[in-house]
Amino acid sequence: MQAKQKEVDWHLYAEKYDMLLTYNPFYRALQQEVLDLIGTWKIDDGACLLDVGAGTGNYSVFMAGQFPQAQVLHIDNNKAMNARAILKKNARELPNLEICQQGIEEVRLQADSVQGMISVHALYAFPDPQEALRKMANWLEPGGLGILIDPGRIVNVVDWQMAIGLRLLSKYGLVKTLKIFREGKPVSQQNQNIRQMQREGKLWTHSTEEFCQAVEQAGFRILESRTCFRGLSDMAIVTKP
Repeated sequence: MQAKQKEVDWHLYAEKYDMLLTYNPFYRALQQEVLDLIGTWKIDDGACLLDVGAGTGNYSVFMAGQFPQAQVLHIDNNKAMNARAILKKNARELPNLEICQQGIEEVRLQADSVQGMISVHALYAFPDPQEALRKMANWLEPGGLGILIDPGRIVNVVDWQMAIGLRLLSKYGLVKTLKIFREGKPVSQQNQNIRQMQREGKLWTHSTEEFCQAVEQAGFRILESRTCFRGLSDMAIVTKP
């Protein structure tokens, strides 16, 4: 009997995704870094901003609140992720945030029409990451800004569990830490599936140099690049000439 192929259940992942913000200090630090960068943007009235692979809306909601004069497009093809983003949009009354349930391959925007864009931990799971980058570069207006972050290395789930567990133990103690890990088991299982798919070549993996090369080949100019998220991910702050 052939073994069942492991796939990532993004709907199940969505149910517990926001636990990352609550209990993963490394994810919180990454999010704050991105929000701080977005906060430096100078956005024109009527500008279009884009979050590609926007998940539960932790960044798109912030952008819509930070820049009420702009239209923010939240792009994600997962219904469960988008449902949580809609709840956040409605709770904050953000009429300038549009939740688009589409994969990037379905999105059609005019060239040079986006003033700012982000994609955080999404490119690796796209069917064609290089084509996605090319589309995004085409959409970005000359002089516009983008923040691209992608986990390029194969995730070591046990190492992450230990690192997070030590932080939780020091903050919450043993009993609550065990409870948090039990509640977050679906996330851990999906991360195991991500690891397996990475090993099988079904999800994009890359070195920092390979990531930067892909970003530049797509048509972006890199202003700054570095590793982040405990060395798992690569970040490129970009513009378009």
